[in-house]
Amino acid sequence: MIYLFHGDEEFGRNERIAAIKARLGDLAEMNTVTLEGRSLTREQLQHHCDSPPFLGDFRLVIVNDLLTRLAKSKGPDGKQSQTARDFLTWLTEYISTIPETTTLVLNESKKVAARNPVLKAMNKLGDGGVVTLFETPQLKRGELAAWVAKRARAMNIRLERGVAEDLAAFIGSNLRLINSELEKLALYAGDRPISKADLAVMCPYAREASIFDMVDALGNRRTAIAFRLLAQMRNQGAHPLYLLTMIVRQYRILLQVKDYMARGMRKDEIASALHLHPFPTGKAMSQARNYTPRQLESIYDRLLETDVAIKTGKLEANLALDMLVVELARVQ
Repeated sequence: MIYLFHGDEEFGRNERIAAIKARLGDLAEMNTVTLEGRSLTREQLQHHCDSPPFLGDFRLVIVNDLLTRLAKSKGPDGKQSQTARDFLTWLTEYISTIPETTTLVLNESKKVAARNPVLKAMNKLGDGGVVTLFETPQLKRGELAAWVAKRARAMNIRLERGVAEDLAAFIGSNLRLINSELEKLALYAGDRPISKADLAVMCPYAREASIFDMVDALGNRRTAIAFRLLAQMRNQGAHPLYLLTMIVRQYRILLQVKDYMARGMRKDEIASALHLHPFPTGKAMSQARNYTPRQLESIYDRLLETDVAIKTGKLEANLALDMLVVELARVQ
């Protein structure tokens, strides 16, 4: 059996491979080999594929990014190298002769082009070949929230309305992390459906989103809303110093985003430079427009003063935060 799993969605690819490996049971480790395509030779691949399984029903050979490497291999003329073409020609012929006791998985982290000869050969194998594309679901198109909801159903986890959308927005396209958060939330909620309140308690991303909302309220001079959000986060058990740290972090991001925007950088470039997901980057760009660079610098200095006042005991922490919110909402 030959599998070609390709695409940028690593979680799904690895989950499918784990399911295949699980069929080997206790003999999985002895009958599984993982090869790195970046340095793999024809001889090495054939040796491992032609080797019989040890006691088990089949031998699992996993090859990472071989086709990706061959596609990128260029000759002096800028075209695909002759060595790569020869390897592909050999592989298209060899996959139809692999022993039935071997399961080969070509695990590619990039989408394989439709014109790739191995992909074409796989499609001709009939039931002996499986090609599956794994692409990361997109937040903007609603695919990511749909994935969260589908994943929850597969795990027998019930979600209240809006929870899937919030998890998708807070975490972004890290599917492994979303899966982990679903497991954690399910343990916390027990037999009842997971609610937005559960997210606020259990997920740091939800608290960060509240910080975004509060800073947004401050930037738009909506003091009452900022105080309500501050009180909400306190009621959820957030420590005053944690809240201050998150506010400082957010305004530091705004300072950096403001600078990058002034240089003409686009959202994806800013997200990459700051190692942020595009969702919070877009929010930060919108918020940064509410301030001048001088205002942000002044605010940042005031935040550091508040931190010192709390840590040296000059001001009680909650009082210091309340005073800070009033001042930030009045920044001119």
